[in-house]
Amino acid sequence: EGGGGEGGVLWSEEEARLYVGDAGSLTAAHVDICPQLEFAHGLTGLKLLGVATREATPRLAALHAADYTQLDAAEAQAELLATRVPVDRPLDDAQRALLLDEAVTAVALEPGDLGVFDSGCLHFAANGLHWPVTGGMNAALYHGMLTRPLLAQLRAAARREAGGGDASGDEGDEDDAEASPAGAGGPG
Repeated sequence: EGGGGEGGVLWSEEEARLYVGDAGSLTAAHVDICPQLEFAHGLTGLKLLGVATREATPRLAALHAADYTQLDAAEAQAELLATRVPVDRPLDDAQRALLLDEAVTAVALEPGDLGVFDSGCLHFAANGLHWPVTGGMNAALYHGMLTRPLLAQLRAAARREAGGGDASGDEGDEDDAEASPAGAGGPG
């Protein structure tokens, strides 16, 4: 639950978000605007979830992610150009490069699994095919929380969104005990 400050959870979402998709549906490569620790609970179906390392995120985002700093219509176009990794057809060169990059960890999230990742790192998802019980329908619950180690990354994201300063996420006060991000961005 929210609050804390003793080095553990500083803030958490009050309600989980449910994402349901048909087999073959995709979430493009992206980096959440508000980085947080994201918990993905597999409910039904098979989901491919890929997450890059923090160090590789700037490089991979430049090649594969939508640029959400653009405005309205341009943002929609950027989303269309972001790399997706389908599970129902052969991969093109960009998709293959993203999936096989050494800095990307890909996992299969099955019912009952819990995947945990830093949403401030580039991530993507694809709903799997041929799940015997559901015929390909996929569902997962996502719940985010902010912990003390993510505060520097949250500050960097805020500076980046405000258009100023270094966005490295390496600086900031270690003693901040209060944080309450809003509109934390979507899951993978």
